[in-house]
Amino acid sequence: MGRLDAIARELLPNPTLVSRPTIRREAVSTSALEGTFAPAAEVLSSEVDEDRPRSQAVVEVLNFIRATEHGIERLRDLPVCTRLACELQEILVRGTPSEDWQTGRVRETQVIIGPYKGCSVREAHFIPPPAGQHLTDGLTAWERWIHGATDLHPVIRVALSHYQFEALHPFTDGNGRIGRLLAILQLIEYRLLGEPLINLSPYFEVRADQYRHLLREVSATGSFDDWVQFVCEALAAQAIDGEARIRDLLGWRDGKLALLKKERVKGVALDVTAKLIEHPSVTVKAVAEAHHVTNQAANSAVARLVQLGVLEEVTGRSYNRVFQAPAVLDILFRPTRAT
Repeated sequence: MGRLDAIARELLPNPTLVSRPTIRREAVSTSALEGTFAPAAEVLSSEVDEDRPRSQAVVEVLNFIRATEHGIERLRDLPVCTRLACELQEILVRGTPSEDWQTGRVRETQVIIGPYKGCSVREAHFIPPPAGQHLTDGLTAWERWIHGATDLHPVIRVALSHYQFEALHPFTDGNGRIGRLLAILQLIEYRLLGEPLINLSPYFEVRADQYRHLLREVSATGSFDDWVQFVCEALAAQAIDGEARIRDLLGWRDGKLALLKKERVKGVALDVTAKLIEHPSVTVKAVAEAHHVTNQAANSAVARLVQLGVLEEVTGRSYNRVFQAPAVLDILFRPTRAT
């Protein structure tokens, strides 16, 4: 992780160039881990095309993106804590079927974790603590442990904090997604990363059974070592993966810029290409606003990039069109290898 953070600082004048798409990859994967599947291209198109009809899955993924951006901003004046978790959960479930009177609050009803929604207590894999004093005391202890003095390495603290949050299961919905987001925020708070440059969920997604089994085993048998080792391996593997993606994205960008200059392309088209890593989905209107040019100039730049194979139109419409850089999406969302 230290190498990933250092490389990002060295190679990127603005780390958000990569952290922004990294957040979106995490959003797609963490949602899929909970059974909510939204194609990455559809999510990115929906962000820039407000008129595009949104499926419930896309709404939930976009909510996670907003929650992540809110969490990063809040870290400036609020540490990882129950209050922050409540804020994130309120954003996550807003406008979804899970939104109810307990949204954004520590639950006041019992929840159970089982093989399917609505299963009986007898079928449950795990029963979190009951609502009330037991749960609030557990969250207070979780907060104190996160920020208390200890000789444990911060990575171990992140692993154990994630387990404890999932065991407490403080919300009626969104606990897994919020727990994984809090782990990333802890890495930033502990200064292991300067930006959210690492994706945990893709690693967990391809090992979903192992991820859930190890969490349950800590509660059932106290197998902390196996769980901590799993999280450490995840962080190491994803840091290496993150570095490779950064280098591939920068290589693609530099190659395309060189090609465009060879083709005597100038102005807005070059500026758009330089930002496609951060914004791989664009509209003519968005280009005009971001680069302070007329719609005609933006349209000409986008058309030239389509002609040269940098962008492609994805809606099939003759109006309110959305353009994407397929090569960038391929790099960003290529599968994480299972080992």
